[in-house]
Amino acid sequence: MKITMVKKIMEDGKECKKCGEVYERLKAGNELGLIDNIVTADVRDSRSEGHKLVKKYNVDIAPFFIVEDADNVTIYKTYMELKRKVLKKVVEEADVDIEERRKAGTEERSIDIFHSVPSKKSISRSDYDIEKLNKEFENSTPQEVLEWGLKELHPSIALAWSGAEDVAVVDMMVKINPQARIFTLDTGRLNPETYNLIDKVRQKYGINIEVLFPNAAETEEMVRTKGVNLFYHSVENRSLCCNVRKVKPLKGMLSTLNGWITGLRRDQAVTRIASKKVEIDENFGGIIKLNPLADWTHKEVWDYIHKNDVPYNALHDKGYPSIGCAPCTRAVESGEDIRAGRWWWESPESKECGLHVNSK
Repeated sequence: MKITMVKKIMEDGKECKKCGEVYERLKAGNELGLIDNIVTADVRDSRSEGHKLVKKYNVDIAPFFIVEDADNVTIYKTYMELKRKVLKKVVEEADVDIEERRKAGTEERSIDIFHSVPSKKSISRSDYDIEKLNKEFENSTPQEVLEWGLKELHPSIALAWSGAEDVAVVDMMVKINPQARIFTLDTGRLNPETYNLIDKVRQKYGINIEVLFPNAAETEEMVRTKGVNLFYHSVENRSLCCNVRKVKPLKGMLSTLNGWITGLRRDQAVTRIASKKVEIDENFGGIIKLNPLADWTHKEVWDYIHKNDVPYNALHDKGYPSIGCAPCTRAVESGEDIRAGRWWWESPESKECGLHVNSK
């Protein structure tokens, strides 16, 4: 069975309100992983994939769902109808299959139904020859690395977008696969310019950006006991804040994926000089980690951004080459390292938040 969701993009480049609401309901109900493909019918582009499906099935409402089962194709015009007649059945069948495998002794742990279609598997070195892949990609473009990753793992791979120059990767991915998944971490302490950029990217590319938030109760407890700006007092406090606001939400997301994509570059910091284009990330469950820009320079990234008219964070024009949370990021002085404005009160060797720790 294959389920396709068709959404509508309006004249202003924004997603139709109903489409956004249904997407959030699917996400909240742990059902998004049951949707095999999400396409858009852009009213500004009659050639868009979604438009073709609208004409083919003569549907005048958005969103709608196409369910292909063997030789049968059924159109569902409401989420509730799809849930009642299809999604509920898929989940029930998955539960039965898991239970049967448990009884047979072949299933040792529970499976997350959210990503049961396609199923999430454990990635290990035996699945991919990482050393060979890195040799093959040594002189490859970022687009070639992304094409491989999206072909191999989509939709169980997603870009962790920081809202800074990683937007170059967003541009590349959307051009390769308009349904490529992109998520970002909203720590609650971001600059207004970063939020503005997220909206600009959504509008320009007509895409959904999955926004992750820290656990509210845990964040409140941390601030209550350590203070609002605890990170200035010690590396331990700063690491705690990063862990609560960034690492834990990321870990939750990556636990549902087989791979993730970053904008890491070797020239960004001493902690990143060993980054490879393809890695097994043992810190997050042994999944694939792609760093398509690993061998690019700061100049190459900005040449791409300007050449392709890619929107970028306005803070870059104010002396911020690297952007994180507002209280932990400052502009850099002439001649300073590009990461000098991140956690400037710490030594360079400790300037990582825990998202990118070299795997063994």
